[in-house]
Amino acid sequence: MIALLRQPRWLGLAALTAGMCVLFWWLGTWQWGRHIERSERNASINAALDSEPARLSSVVPEPGTTPDDAVYRRATASGTYLTDQQVLQRNPLGRSGFAVVTPLALDAGGTLVVDRGWVAASPTDSNTPAADVTPPAGPVTVTVRLRDPQPSSGRQAPVGQIYDIDPQSLGAGLPAPVYALYGELVEQSPAPGAALELPEVSDTGIGVHLFYALQWWLFIGIAVVGFVMLLRRESSGAHGAADGDTQEEVPGQDAGQARHLN
Repeated sequence: MIALLRQPRWLGLAALTAGMCVLFWWLGTWQWGRHIERSERNASINAALDSEPARLSSVVPEPGTTPDDAVYRRATASGTYLTDQQVLQRNPLGRSGFAVVTPLALDAGGTLVVDRGWVAASPTDSNTPAADVTPPAGPVTVTVRLRDPQPSSGRQAPVGQIYDIDPQSLGAGLPAPVYALYGELVEQSPAPGAALELPEVSDTGIGVHLFYALQWWLFIGIAVVGFVMLLRRESSGAHGAADGDTQEEVPGQDAGQARHLN
């Protein structure tokens, strides 16, 4: 086999195999890093979800900021819903229907945009909700799960509707300051209407990055084993051909020796 490895064809194949192994190792390491990042993110989210609710002003001292340690924290606030400023988010997270997004004018001053929950679209008009989503009149106390503003998708929605929840884009005409984070409704007093399905916690699964990392690293073994098997088969074939040539020469030699004796 060592002699075969000196041939240009096998040297090239060995270099190709080595390059593939390096690539597979890098891809596996990259996916492993993604897995670690996802695990750490999930741990941070779970820690925030498990923390006790606190006053909104203590969780986010500066309304215009989006501190990482505030995201997914539960916060409490009191105020009055601004019914005339309510909008509907179309097909949130790809789910047909609407998320009902209502600004809450806070008793302490300023505005917090609240995702009050999901409602199906009307079977007769896909641009209107299937139920009455008017918020309660008068003071309310809410517990919300704080979330980062959603990046803009660039799509244009009908009047009174949006595709992405970004409090700053809804801020015109709202009592200042407007919180940059928005809240997903967890609890409300008085209780929210039965027509709305409260927002769910985002997926905190570990995803498929660990599986992909193991898959890429497994490919390293497959590549190495495949190369060795090809090399062994080529080597066995070369030895077999050499033995065949030797066996073909032996009868001729025996005949020559017999004539010499006669």
